[in-house]
Parts: sequence; C-alpha cells; structure tokens
Amino acid sequence: MKKLLQLCTAFALTASFAATALAQEFRLLSGWDKNYAYSPAMVDPFMKGVQEGSKGRITFKVSGPETVPPFEQLEPVSSGVFQFLFTHGAYHFGTTPAMTVVEAFNGDLAAVRASGLFDVLDKHYQRHQLKLVMLPVSPPGAYNFLLRSPVNAQGDLAGRKIRAVSNYSGIIKLLNATSTVLPASDVYTGLDKGLIDGTAWPVIGMLDFRWNEVAKYLLRPSFGVNYQPLFMNLAAWNKLSKQDQELMSSVARQVEDAWYKNANALWADEEAKLKAKGMVVTKMGDAHAAKLQAAWASGLLDASAAKDAKFTAEIRKFGTEKGLLK
Repeated sequence: MKKLLQLCTAFALTASFAATALAQEFRLLSGWDKNYAYSPAMVDPFMKGVQEGSKGRITFKVSGPETVPPFEQLEPVSSGVFQFLFTHGAYHFGTTPAMTVVEAFNGDLAAVRASGLFDVLDKHYQRHQLKLVMLPVSPPGAYNFLLRSPVNAQGDLAGRKIRAVSNYSGIIKLLNATSTVLPASDVYTGLDKGLIDGTAWPVIGMLDFRWNEVAKYLLRPSFGVNYQPLFMNLAAWNKLSKQDQELMSSVARQVEDAWYKNANALWADEEAKLKAKGMVVTKMGDAHAAKLQAAWASGLLDASAAKDAKFTAEIRKFGTEKGLLK
C-alpha cells in the first residue's frame, strides 16, 4: 500500500508539472497605450478568444510604447524578446514598406482574402522572422485630420503643419500642408501650444486622447483603408502545436470579420460624441476631394518605391492583376 501511495503521489506530481509546462504566457508588444481605440476591437478580442479557446492555458502579457517606442518595435519581436506585435505599417516603414503600401489598394475584406494578399504579406514578413497572424481590414474612410481651425478659402491646408507619419504624404501634398512626426503622447500639447495645426489619425481614437479639447475641427471627407496587423515571432509560431496554430488562425478570422462588419458604426458613434462635445466638420474643396483616393494611393506607392522599388513594383503588379489597384 505504501508503494502504491508513493507511485500515485509521483504520478500526480508529474501530471501537475506537465500541465504547468504546457501553460504559456506570451509577451505582446503594442504600438499604442491602452487609450488606442482599435485595441478593444482587435487585439483584446483576439487575446480573449485564444485564452478561452485554450481553456486558460494560453495567456498574454501586454506592453506598450512605454516599454519600446513604436518605431523600434519590429526588431525585438523579430528576435523573440516579445512573441507578438500589434502595430501599423508606418511604424516599421524604415525596415519594409510592405504593410504601408497595401493600404493603397481598393477592395473589401472578402476581395482582399480572395486575392491571396494575406499569403503574399505573410511570406514577405517571414523574411523578417515574423508570422502574420491577423490582418483586420477596414472599410474605406479609415483616416482623417483633426484641425485647430477650418480649411482656408481654397479648401486646403496651405502653410499648416500637420502631425503625420509617412503614409499620409500624398494627402499632405494634395492639401498643400507640411508634415512633422510626433508621438501620439505629444499631440495634445502640440495642438494646445500651437506647435502643430492639426494631426492625421484614424477616425476613431481622438476622443480617448481628449484632442477635442484643443482642436475643434474634423476634416471631411475621410479617406483610405486601414490595415492593422498582428504579428507573431516566427520561431515561436513554429513551436506551437498545430492545434494552437489553428486556434489562433480561427480566432483571428473571427476578429477580422467582426471588425469589418462593425467599423462604420464605431466610427459614426465616435463622430457623434465628438460633435456633442463641440467639434464641427470642415470640408476640403471639391477639387481636392475628387483627387483624394488617387493622392492617397500615389503617396503610398511613391514613398514605398523610394524605400524598396523591387517589392513595390511586385505588389503594384499583384494589386493591378487582382483588381485591387487601378
């Protein structure tokens, strides 16, 4: 009996150790702090879905730009210091323009999936030791400008300094403005002190940063399609069981579907709240608005070609052949 008890105890300890060994906490690095409006619609449901699907075996620890600045986050995920990265293509444009240039494409989520673009991007980023796990794609109208004063009599922003990252270059040029780069954390002060005249940003998120307190105008129409990738370190992905890979992929597709379905309603809700707090719409001139999509696309294509001419030519050919780019 004593031997049997010893064997049972040893088995229980072994089983307990094995269960603990199977538990995984992944470190997820985000380009934004908790105020970023897209997190609750994208990365949060992904983490929740994976955690629930794994019955709590897989968990996540999130770090933001206070840990690693947004423009420096690709490398520590590529090298495995962090396992996941929630980011935007403009933040690692210095390494590759791939995720920036594809925002020039037209086409809804179904068309993007049918084209095989996800696999093209996944293959490209694997060269940087990253696995593309999730790619929420927005409807058109994902970006806008928030301004301290309305457009001028010509319907543009001539002479004004706008906080913007590289993907806005075509629109900045169209509206005769100049751009400057600032972290999101400095935008409030920049607007308040008049160091900048406005900021380019997705059409949701401004309310959380309280920028409506220091700038009162929303420039319309909005423009562009937003691609918001979630990457995983490739070596860490390859170590996952097939079951866990399938779980993550399944949850990712569900999040992508939900985002595309709900985005317009979320955008409209935030705009209504901003207007209720005193913000008003200022409209760019008709001549500028007519050129908006073309300026957006050409700006992305030109900037990407200057960075990586070969890849840009390849992705431009792909987009044209698949009907995603005119």
